[in-house]
Amino acid sequence: MSSQNLILDTSILPTDILSFSDDHFYRVVEKIAGSAEAKLLEVQGIRSVYSFLHTEDVFSILSLSCSALRDIKRQICFEADDLSYMIKPGCRGSIRYLYKLLHQKHEEHQKNITLKFKRNKQSNSPENSQPIHDLSQDSSQAGSISSHQQLLTTADSINKLNHYSSMISMLSEWFDKYCQTINVSVGALTENEDFQLFIVSNGTDEEASISCSCGIKVQLTKNHQTFSLNSSIVIGNTADTIQSSKRSIGVHNKGVQKKQRTKR
Repeated sequence: MSSQNLILDTSILPTDILSFSDDHFYRVVEKIAGSAEAKLLEVQGIRSVYSFLHTEDVFSILSLSCSALRDIKRQICFEADDLSYMIKPGCRGSIRYLYKLLHQKHEEHQKNITLKFKRNKQSNSPENSQPIHDLSQDSSQAGSISSHQQLLTTADSINKLNHYSSMISMLSEWFDKYCQTINVSVGALTENEDFQLFIVSNGTDEEASISCSCGIKVQLTKNHQTFSLNSSIVIGNTADTIQSSKRSIGVHNKGVQKKQRTKR
C-alpha cells in the first residue's frame, strides 16, 4: 500500500516539538509510533527530533547480536525457526510515518522563518521611503537587478535557515544535558518565551545572537561556516520567576552555574 498520497496533519504534534529531546521526545514517539519504537530510538542514543531525522535507518542496529537488544527485538521483529529476525511491517510503517510527520513539521517551520525574513526585510527596506520618480527604471535593467537580488536573497535565506535549525538543536541539547547540573526543573526552553534567536546577514558577513527573556543579549561566535555556543549559558530561577512560570537565560564565561537571587 502506497503512502505517498496520505495527508500529514502536523497539528497533532506539540507546537514546539522541534526543540524536544530525551523524555519529552520519547513520549511523543511512544504516542505516535509505539513504546517499542521509542525504546529502539532510546537505546541508540537518538534523543531529539533532528537526531532522528538525520539517522538513515533506525532498524539497522537490530542486525547486531547484542543482549541489550533482545527485548526490543522480541517486540519489533518476528523470530524465524532458524533464529533469524524479520522486522514487523507495522513497526517499520510507524517509524516511517513518524519520520514524515516530523519532516513535514520541519518544512513548515522553515517556511514560517522564510516569511518572517521577507517581512522584516520589506519593512526595513529603504526603497519603501524613496520618491516615486526614483522607481522608474529601464525595464531590462530592472529585470536583471531583480533576478540577481532574488538569487542572493534565496541563498541568504537558505544559510539563515541552516544556521537557525543547527543553533536551536544545539541549544535544546545543551539545556537537556545541563538542566540537572544547574538544578532547573522546567521541561524545555520555549522560543519567543524564554529566548529569541537573531540572525543578521549583510552580504558576506553574518551575525547571530541570543536574547534572553531577562534582557541579556549574547553575541555568538562564528567558526568557519557555522556559529557555535562558545560561552557557558546560565539559567536562573528566582522566586519571582518561579511564581510567574518564566525562565531566564544569561551568560557566564567562567562555566555553567546556577544563578540565584533573593526575593525582595
